[in-house]
Amino acid sequence: MTVGATGEVVAARFLERRGATIVDRNVQVGRDEIDLVIQWSAADIAVEVKTGIGADSRPWENFDDVKRARSRRAALILGIRRIDLVAVELTPSDAIVRWLHDVG
Repeated sequence: MTVGATGEVVAARFLERRGATIVDRNVQVGRDEIDLVIQWSAADIAVEVKTGIGADSRPWENFDDVKRARSRRAALILGIRRIDLVAVELTPSDAIVRWLHDVG
């Protein structure tokens, strides 16, 4: 399993433990992709997952303006207005997860 795929599994489990329902994974919209679509508090949310290796990897910094625009475009085509970011930092013994709301 790739680092990115591992991060998506960790993110999905993290979100489910907080009450989210995973609606879909790796949704292709033209040339763009939404990593996860969740339902949380009666709203559909597009979730971009960024994963890094190490506690200081700062994967959220890889969600740049280009990726934000592509995510926004794909989400709007799907009729989703909110985009969240889940940043996963994989360490040898754990995963540090940050859920950033409404980043799109």
